[in-house]
Amino acid sequence: MEPLTVLVTGAGALLGQGVLRCLRMSRRQLRILTADPDYLAPGHWLGDGAFIIPMAESADYISRVEEIIAREKVSILFIGTDVELKKLSVEQSRLREKYAVRVVVSPLSVIEIADDKWLTAQFLKNEGFPYPLSAQASDEESVKHLLAKTRFPLFAKPRVGARSKGVEIVRNQEELAEVCAFHKNYVLQELLPEAQGEYTVGCLVTENRCRSVVVLRRDLRDGNTCRAYSDLSGRFESQMARVAERLGVEGPCNFQFRLRDGEPVIFEINARFSGTTPLRAIFGFNEVDALLDHYLDNKMIPSAQLKEGAVFKIWSDIFIDQKQLDKLKTTGQRVGERLAMSPL
Repeated sequence: MEPLTVLVTGAGALLGQGVLRCLRMSRRQLRILTADPDYLAPGHWLGDGAFIIPMAESADYISRVEEIIAREKVSILFIGTDVELKKLSVEQSRLREKYAVRVVVSPLSVIEIADDKWLTAQFLKNEGFPYPLSAQASDEESVKHLLAKTRFPLFAKPRVGARSKGVEIVRNQEELAEVCAFHKNYVLQELLPEAQGEYTVGCLVTENRCRSVVVLRRDLRDGNTCRAYSDLSGRFESQMARVAERLGVEGPCNFQFRLRDGEPVIFEINARFSGTTPLRAIFGFNEVDALLDHYLDNKMIPSAQLKEGAVFKIWSDIFIDQKQLDKLKTTGQRVGERLAMSPL
């Protein structure tokens, strides 16, 4: 029996590489292909073949991805960058009908809410969930109302952004005036307390039912998780499941929250896998593998059973021969044996 062919985009991103790591842990016999605009993307060497594709905003991005799906008979496609989500969400039904490929992505409406910090807060508020008090920097009255409800410092961040880029702490009226004057596309929010920790949550949703919820407490460095601890209390799972279902997620979704008066307040939604997806696999629940089983074999997604402890993220290095790099750069593809990866 031939192995199933899986395509993972974003081989140069931590997200795409995390999905690839989970696939390498899979019990299944898989043929793993990668795609990225950069021939130097490290994830290209975590699979069995690699393809150079245009940037997501390019006019020929979809046609190139479609070409790979058709030629390589791809069964399932995992998206490894935020910028590809909208385009592939729009195309997913057509691609599935034409090539019988499952593109793992939520509806466009979900992605639009998750991408925009203001829309995220409004969604949570309108649906009756705890939300971070927020104001648009371009709305003077909204900013006044925010200051009437909370106090400095405030959190300022782009409405659309990722990995803490452009995030600022606003400590006084002078800094606030500067943000409002020069960052019209920013949202201002209450600075949620971190004394009780910050949490990251992985949810898997199919047919509008949240099948699994995995909660990790985490420590951050430069906006990314550097340590994660399994939270086995179960106290947050039902609420996270309700949020995912009300949002309309299909497939994976990630929530990040802090506690306010003991209550979880979501401040970030990612309508995709997250950088902590491979950490959850190390704790004992491989979300990528669970979705493979469900989408390809119609198996039920099991409840997560986690090990108690901590996961520490470390750098890892691989060596690639220059001839192999040159060949990928010149031909735009690599098809061959999977590299043997050393543990360190």
